[in-house]
Amino acid sequence: MSWAVGDRGAWTRRNWFVPLAALLLVVETAFAQSTDWSARGPEEAVILFDLCLFVPALYAFAYRRWLPIRALALRTAALIFLGFYIASHLVPAEAQRLIAELGWARTLGLAVLALIELKLMVEIVKLLFGGGADVETIAARSGAPTWVARLMLAEARFWKWLWRRISGR
Repeated sequence: MSWAVGDRGAWTRRNWFVPLAALLLVVETAFAQSTDWSARGPEEAVILFDLCLFVPALYAFAYRRWLPIRALALRTAALIFLGFYIASHLVPAEAQRLIAELGWARTLGLAVLALIELKLMVEIVKLLFGGGADVETIAARSGAPTWVARLMLAEARFWKWLWRRISGR
């Protein structure tokens, strides 16, 4: 992939979520640092709404045409939990009411996401080391970009080669 000026513009048009999410994160950080947390107000709920609902909804909207539904749902769920994690760092500990009450959901959600990621990793490793997989198949089944699929395939070939050298086969 070339990074000529025209390519960056096309990339930005397709991935408009990335600069927008960075901007929204800067805005949330500024909001959190300029808030008087001694007064009990809706600030914590606002930060949670923005990071756990608004940003993931934007992501789902931005990539709904480009990603398979399973990959989109998994990444959107991961963004929800990432938003919760970021919110827990933006809101001071003494002002955390909703975050403290929803802590169990974060732990449960992260455990579920870890299990899903583990399952996906096992499937990808089976696909890579099973033989006969090409870059397009890996990219389609894993939801990874083509360049990542190439790297995954190259790494699998390296480990197969190393195993043949060690085992003498």
